[in-house]
Amino acid sequence: MPTGSQEHPAAEIVCRDRLMAFTKAIRQAAPDALEVADRWHLLQNLSTAVEKTCRRHRGCLRRPATTDAGPPPAAPATPLLERVRQRHRDVNELAATGLSLSAIGRRLQLDRKTVWRYRHNNLEDLLASAGDRGAGVLDPFTDYVQDRFQAGCTSSMQLYRELLALGYTGGYHVVNRYVTSIRKGVAIPTLAVTPSPRTITSWIMRPHETLRASDSAQLETARNACPEIAAACDLAREFTAMLRHRQGHLLRDWIQKAELSGPEAIGIFADCVRQDLPAVTAGLTLSYSSGAVEGHVNRIKTIKRQMYGRASFTLLRARILLQP
Repeated sequence: MPTGSQEHPAAEIVCRDRLMAFTKAIRQAAPDALEVADRWHLLQNLSTAVEKTCRRHRGCLRRPATTDAGPPPAAPATPLLERVRQRHRDVNELAATGLSLSAIGRRLQLDRKTVWRYRHNNLEDLLASAGDRGAGVLDPFTDYVQDRFQAGCTSSMQLYRELLALGYTGGYHVVNRYVTSIRKGVAIPTLAVTPSPRTITSWIMRPHETLRASDSAQLETARNACPEIAAACDLAREFTAMLRHRQGHLLRDWIQKAELSGPEAIGIFADCVRQDLPAVTAGLTLSYSSGAVEGHVNRIKTIKRQMYGRASFTLLRARILLQP
């Protein structure tokens, strides 16, 4: 689009997602149009910030099941966590030399998306994510293992077989490692079984009245266990209430509150909203939305993925036009 020209003089309102590059294009093509930040993308960005907070403070929830006091136990070093630390160090050291993500991927034999993840996420978040993937499968059964061990059954293989019959889905090495820690007297106390950060985030982002009683109770437990998660929950619900009830006039006060007293991830989201304040205020005030367009985009992507990338553009176009 030519700079300074008005390509679409009839355009009065333009609804867009959060990418600021669209703002530049809109100002070139329709400088007098009102920009409206799409509400679905706002909720997606907020949900990401809430999940980061829940993941970062997962340790607050994983306290010994027999006590409400004391800090959460430190997770032992594992090969998975050590690999995450090493990759984070290697990727960032190579990036500091000026290498591109693709070049780093070739050097370390990693996919470019993996390199991007290690480059653009801090180590604490990466370790928390890895811990969620690698831990927790034995947690519901540790009481049983400890009771059986005290009763005289000290064979890891026997305990592993008994756990399989009870529904355990992990590997033998996890059981063996835990039994070894009991034998050495260094076993981590039984941890309370907790919902995943993504599950907690889904409860926070949904209207409170739509939650089941059991979900509400678990969310309240998470709030009581961690002030940061409680703050993220309160701020997220205030924002979604503004969005659903079109109360854009309250946005400035919310931003100030989130930046001053909110968790780090929520504060970063609030700062991004401040930088795009007119469009976000319009999105929280006016009825315009690009939700219908996003629905069509999702439909097109689904059709494309069904074709496994092997068909021609002509066939893809025909399927999109003919499929209801």
